[in-house]
Parts: sequence; structure tokens; C-alpha cells
Amino acid sequence: MTAIGRISRFKITRHTQAGYYLDGGKLGDIFLSRKNAPENCELGDELDVFVHHHSDGSLIATSTKPLGQLGDVISLRVSQVNDTGAFLDWGLEKELLLPYAEHVGEVIAGKNVLVKIYLDKSYRIVSSMKLDEFIEDTAPHLKRGQSFTVTVGNKTELGYKAVIENQYWGLLYDSDLVRPLRRGETLTAYVKKVRDDGRIDLSMQPVVTVNNTDIASKIIAQLEANNGFLDVGDKSPPERIYAQFGVSKKIFKQAIGRLYKQGRISIENGGIKLIDN
Repeated sequence: MTAIGRISRFKITRHTQAGYYLDGGKLGDIFLSRKNAPENCELGDELDVFVHHHSDGSLIATSTKPLGQLGDVISLRVSQVNDTGAFLDWGLEKELLLPYAEHVGEVIAGKNVLVKIYLDKSYRIVSSMKLDEFIEDTAPHLKRGQSFTVTVGNKTELGYKAVIENQYWGLLYDSDLVRPLRRGETLTAYVKKVRDDGRIDLSMQPVVTVNNTDIASKIIAQLEANNGFLDVGDKSPPERIYAQFGVSKKIFKQAIGRLYKQGRISIENGGIKLIDN
């Protein structure tokens, strides 16, 4: 059943005026209507198509690529809510069902929800907002410095939860952000630390050993080039700091804190000032 809900390759075995039949192996014949097929299909051609269920329960295929596939964690727009549940726009004519039992909080038409796409007990493709039932809390086998595609989840007191490769939870700390994040967006993140309990700390930047002396020297150089004052400080947004110095706000604050203790700068309202020795 693994072909259901994913793009897979099948051979055309016969055709009718209505469309084509694909060899689904143990799944049986899979119907591909002409309107959902590539142009100029011929008997024996192998096609990459997405397989899902028709409303009558039969398997059908389409050459249209959906926004998400089986196993994905993705943010999708709610097109309607009725007695059956919510229906999500995932780029196909038949919308994706979000059953009432899989709702978390209020689901409103026109808004986006973060869901996991999965097969229910009857092998229907459906979705769920109950991500904790699908996503593992720990991934002790991951290694520091590895890069992954992550999907941003809920905001917490420490930062943002993020789903690593649709499988594991990680955490992006506020202090390490280089720009604002949006729930449901995808980005490349890096394993910053594998904690003793197997939980994963993530970073938006490649994990390298940062030489704080180099960062401090860069700050001093910019101060000297700007008449001893920079309108950037510990209250500046992370994206501004990253654009100017190429480091996270956390690293920047550590550097100016060290310079302050050394008596080389003063921290002013609206920026930092070079102290003449």
C-alpha cells in the first residue's frame, strides 16, 4: 500500500475513451483520466503519477503533483469546514480531509493548519493536527553539524519547535534565530546539539566553532569606521545583527558583553559606543 499517497511510477496497460489504466501490481488497476494525464500518452508508457482514492473508494491517479504527500508535515489552507470535518487545499481537485477527531483547537476556513498526512485504518489519505502522535521526541542517532529540512511548529517559551525531516522534534532557540520565523514554513537547519536525553537542539546557521575574538575584532573595526558609534545593540532584531555581522544574536551579545567588561565599549540607548583609551 506504500504507493498510495505518494508519487510512483506505473505502466499504462490499456486505455479507453475516458482515460488510461495503469498496472498497480497488488493494488490492481489504477485509473488515470485523460484530463489528469500528460499529453500524448501511449500504451506501455511509464508515468510518474500520484495515487489516491476516488470518492467511490477506487484508486485513481493524477499527474498533478500535490502540495504534500504521505508522511509529510505541512501547512495547508482550510477551504471549508462541515459536518464531516475540515477540507484542506493541497493542490488536487479532491481536497484532503482533516477529520474532526484530528483537530486541535478551532479550525477556521481560510486559515492555515499544520498537519501530518497519513493513511487511516481503511487506507484513506487523511490528515491530523495531533503531531505529537506521529513525531518522535528524540533522535539520539543524529550528529552535530548535520543539515536537514525542517518545518517550523509552535512557539514555546524558549523558541520554536521544528519537525526534522517529517520525523523528529527539534528546537530552534530564540537566541539563535537570524530572522523571524513563521509557523509552517520550511527551511534548512543544522543539528547544534544532541542532548543527553536524545532531544535535538537546532541552529539556522551551519554549526562551526565561533571565534569570539574575531567577532569582537569585527565589532571594533566597524566602530572605528563609523566614528565610534553603531546603532546596533542587544535590543536589535536578530536579522539586523546577522546581516551586519554574520552571527546569531546570542553570539553578538556575548561579544559585546566581553568588550563591555574589558572597558572597550559602552552600551548606549540605541547602540554601542567605542571608548577611547
